[in-house]
Amino acid sequence: MKRMTSDAVSPVVGVMLMLVVTIIIAAVVSAFAGGVTGDKQKTPQATVVATVPSLDVQGSWDYVNPPTYPAGYDAKNGILFENKGGDAFSLNDISVELENQGVSMIVTSTDELPSSTCLPSGTTSGGYFVKVGDATLNDKIISPGDKFMFYADNNYVSGGKKYLLWIFDTGYGYGPLNDLFTYAIIDKKSGGTISKGQFLLK
Repeated sequence: MKRMTSDAVSPVVGVMLMLVVTIIIAAVVSAFAGGVTGDKQKTPQATVVATVPSLDVQGSWDYVNPPTYPAGYDAKNGILFENKGGDAFSLNDISVELENQGVSMIVTSTDELPSSTCLPSGTTSGGYFVKVGDATLNDKIISPGDKFMFYADNNYVSGGKKYLLWIFDTGYGYGPLNDLFTYAIIDKKSGGTISKGQFLLK
């Protein structure tokens, strides 16, 4: 007579349970990792070049009053950025950091131009960043080949030196002409750098 036994069942069940638990853990880890990487915002990457239009600096400033200009003066305040290639990005989603001699200044798309700003003739105030050729101020996408201006509030002469000036609620920033500046265009959504480089403010 043959006798039935279940001695071999227990090890098989144990191995199968271990396999099931391992698969469940792997699935949970995979789902979690996929969720983390899926939520991370990708930073646009572009080759952006900064140049400065020929500045006609005529204002004078005494560190108390805003700059004063001669009658009929047409300001040329600002830095011109051109997307030479790479990803498109929105002016609504960037901030620009300027650094000169160890001092940095960050301007964002939500910073507002003060009423005392001296803009170039025919320019409507659309914030510090305005796409070139967009009279409506509605087009915020900078694709390869597009340009945008980063306007300064004023320019002035003090102590024989010429400056671009930015005025904020918390203070002001300025840039002396004929100095080398570094810049970084930062994507506010991801915190990453879209482009960076140097230019001579002249």
